[in-house]
Order: sequence, then C-alpha cells, then structure tokens
Amino acid sequence: MKALLPDNEARRLKTLRGYDVLDTPSEQAYDDLTLLAAQICQTPTALVSLLDENRQWFKSKVGLSVAETLRDFSFCAHAILEPDKVLEVRDALLDPRFSDNPLVTGDPHIRFYAGAPLVAADGLALGTLAVIDYQPRELSEVQRITLRALSRHVVALLELRRGVNEHKQTEAALRESEERFRDLFENAHDLIQSVRPDGSILYANRAWRETLGYSEAEIAGLSLRDIIHPSSLSHCMEMFQRIMTGDALSRIEAVFRAKNGREVVVDGTSSCRFVEGKPVATRSIFRDITGQRHVEQLLRARNEELRGFAYTVSHDLKAPLRGISGYAQELERRHKTGLSDRAQFCITQIITASRNLDHLIEDLLEYSRLDTESPTLTEVRLLDLIQSILHDRSHTLTELGVVVNINVPPLTLTTWERGLYQILTNLIDNAIKYSRHSQPPHLTISAEAVGSRCLVTVTDNGIGFDMKYHDRIYGLFNRLVRADEFEGTGVGLAIVKKLTEKLGGSIRAEATLSQGATFFVELPSSSAPTFSSPTSPTKERTS
Repeated sequence: MKALLPDNEARRLKTLRGYDVLDTPSEQAYDDLTLLAAQICQTPTALVSLLDENRQWFKSKVGLSVAETLRDFSFCAHAILEPDKVLEVRDALLDPRFSDNPLVTGDPHIRFYAGAPLVAADGLALGTLAVIDYQPRELSEVQRITLRALSRHVVALLELRRGVNEHKQTEAALRESEERFRDLFENAHDLIQSVRPDGSILYANRAWRETLGYSEAEIAGLSLRDIIHPSSLSHCMEMFQRIMTGDALSRIEAVFRAKNGREVVVDGTSSCRFVEGKPVATRSIFRDITGQRHVEQLLRARNEELRGFAYTVSHDLKAPLRGISGYAQELERRHKTGLSDRAQFCITQIITASRNLDHLIEDLLEYSRLDTESPTLTEVRLLDLIQSILHDRSHTLTELGVVVNINVPPLTLTTWERGLYQILTNLIDNAIKYSRHSQPPHLTISAEAVGSRCLVTVTDNGIGFDMKYHDRIYGLFNRLVRADEFEGTGVGLAIVKKLTEKLGGSIRAEATLSQGATFFVELPSSSAPTFSSPTSPTKERTS
C-alpha cells in the first residue's frame, strides 16, 4: 500500500534540501551510528534513509548494497507520517500496508522493520534511522528507546553539516565581498586610505600609491607623519585625534607630501570604524585637487589683472574721453554761432558718441566686477525696492505717460540688495525705453511666492522681439535694434543674467514682435544664493 503524503510535504522537502545532504558520499560518523543501531537491535541491516519526492535515498547503510529505492515501496514513507513514534512492523507479511510490497514478496524479503523518524528542528520528519530483519521479530523497550536516541544523533549530524555549510557559504560570500570591494577600491580614481589608531597606514589603494609615488610594499612602513606636508602636520594630527574620538569629517582638505617631496592637495571625507567602542581604523576617501588649486591660483591672478585693467580703463580711457566731450561741449556752447551746420552736426555727434562710450565703459566695468564682488545678504522688502526704483524715474514716467501697474504682495527676500536693485532697474529701464512709442506705454510689475522661491515679472507693450533670438539677447553687445532707434550699449541684459545667476536664480522671456515682452526672474526667497568666488571655501584640513 502506497503511503499518503504528509500535509506539510512541500515544507518538509524544502527543509530536507536545506541540509544539502542528498547524493553526498558516505561519512564515517553516520556509518558509526548505523552500525551501532544494527548491533543494539541485533539486526543484519540498518539504514539512514532520507525521502525526497520520488525515492528513498540511503545516506548510510549496513547489510544492504543498493543506494536507493522507490519511495512508493518504502517503509520510511509510512514512518514519517507520525514523527513522534517509532514505526515497528513485526511481520510485514501479516501487515496489510506491506504484505504485497515487492521488497517483502521479493528480494530482499523484508519481514521485520523498525524506523525512528529523523525530526528536524522545525518538527518535520526528513526520513528514518531504521533497522531491518528478514524474519519476524520484536524490539525490546530498551532497543526502541536507544533507536530513538540514535536517530536524534543522526539529526545532530545533519544540523552540524548544515552549520558547517552555512559557515562555508558565509566565508565564501565574505571572500567574494572582500574581493569585490578590494577590486572596487583598487580601481577607483579617488585616493582611498585606512589608518590605524597609532597613525600607521593600514591600506592605500592604487590611485593613492601612484599619486604619492609609493609601492604597495612600502605602505607597510609608512605613517601619517611621513605623508602629511610639514606645513599642515600639526593641524592634521589634531583632526586625526578628533576622528579617533568618533567625529566624522564630511568635508575636509589635506596637503600630502609625495615620496619625491611634491605637494598633493586632496579633498574628501574621513571617519573611524569602532569595534566594541574602541577605534580600529580610519576610512578616508580623497580626491586629488592639486590641479584645481593651481587653476584657482591662476584665476586669482587673472582677477587681479582684471582689476588692474578695470582701473586702467576707468582712469586712462575715461580721462581723455571726458576731455573730448568737454571740448566738444565748449565749442557747442561758446562758438556755435561761428560754426557751419556741418560742424555743429559733427560736434553733436562727438558729444553723443562720447556719452555712449562713457556708458559702455561703465557697463563693461560693472560686468567685469561681478565675478570678483562679494555680495552681502540682507532682508529686502521687494515692494519697497520696486517703488524706490519707480520713484527715481517718476519724471520720465510722467513725461512719456506710462501706465504703471504694480501687483506685488509684501514679500521679503533674503538676498543681495544691490544686485537685485540692478536687475530690476535694468529690466524696468528697458521696458520704459522699448515701449515709449506705444499709445500709451504700459509697464506691469508682478511678483508671487512659488514654494521657497520668488517669481518677479516685468511686462511692457513695446516693440517686443522674435523668440528665435531669445538666447542671443543675453550676450554681450547683442542688440536686436539699431543704435539710432533706441540708445543702449548691449550689455544690460548680460549684466541682468549674470546677476540673476549669481543670486542663485534664473531668467527667461516671452515676447511677440511689435506687441511687447515679459521677463521672468526667479530667485530664492528665503535661502542664501550660491555665489561664485575665485577662492575656494574654507574647509577643515586633516589626514
């Protein structure tokens, strides 16, 4: 009779496979238990039998030559249905479950069977430790108890095997992980190092070694004092002690000294690994910024040159320009009656050109100063600033009959007031200038808070422009109108764009030719903008 499947068969098979024992070679420890079971129960055959889906496989056997049999014919399949009992069949020919079993009616002609289930830690029976005889018989109570005890030893061996396998898998996984991370560290472009609490170098990757010029063998004999440049040694060692006490320095800068004495400036992070509250080793990742620092030094030098150039332009060019303009104005004022119409026209052109050139020089100086000027953040009431700008232009607005609409709520921005003032001044002046021929000119200034930012718009009904030139209008000297139509230097919108970006914002425009334009300026409303600077920010320096 074929045995029923246990209700928990799927879980049982999963547990069995978890031991990774099926189809493994024989082992002395199992064979010793099998032999002991046969001796104690005084049977010619004993088995450690494990059941998978289709077969009964013998991990250990005494008195039997086959390695497995079909599950359908196995006594073990019946034994696992009651994990807490020893299945004892005294005469198989008289038991209806086994009387027609081929293993009973034919070779090896089993008559007696006793099997103690092998019960795993989760309570599932994996198989049996069984004894077999070829004549009817019965176990004594001592034999039954002993057989059950030996079955628990078989399970203990299986658990030990699983533990060893899991340990090997863990070790293999750790080795693979270590190799993977070591490969990652070794091939990283950043400089990676680990330092012991005594300051000796525990590990340095290939980029570190190549940058500082040391071989892998030389690393073992190095300490922090060997690789830190003397100019920053004291401060770096102080930072190292902070790391050893648990401080994680997320943005630090250090100056290393290469083997050949070359200075290497690095930037990165450093922390310490602790075991049971004690520091074991630092973990530091640096990037070589020596080239960047060199570029910054060049930029500082160029900025100094630029400031010198600005002074030269301001003094050496504007002084003669003022002279030319002054003499021309004197001719116009005092000698106009004695001049021909052509001469008067030329003088007027000289005065106009001088004035335009003076404005152009001022705009260029302003544009060049933006890179080096250090803004100061203050709280700025946007509406008050706009009204101040309009008040300064009240005469022009009245003279041209400009209709002004202001839709600005009482917003306060934390920003650079002079920079914002110049942005709005340029945009408002442009709106007035390019709409002055409209009937009547319209100027609308609006603002609204959008999350953590502020959107300011300046709209006019002037000449507008073709949107295909949108990106071009922010370039230096890029004008879409002739100078004799509308005065200007072609620098104003370039200054507006540069200032807007300096304040951490953005600018765009929408326009229709002959119908006006709207400029949108979006700025941070309550957070500090990101200012570009020719010098690097102050950082902590460590090892």
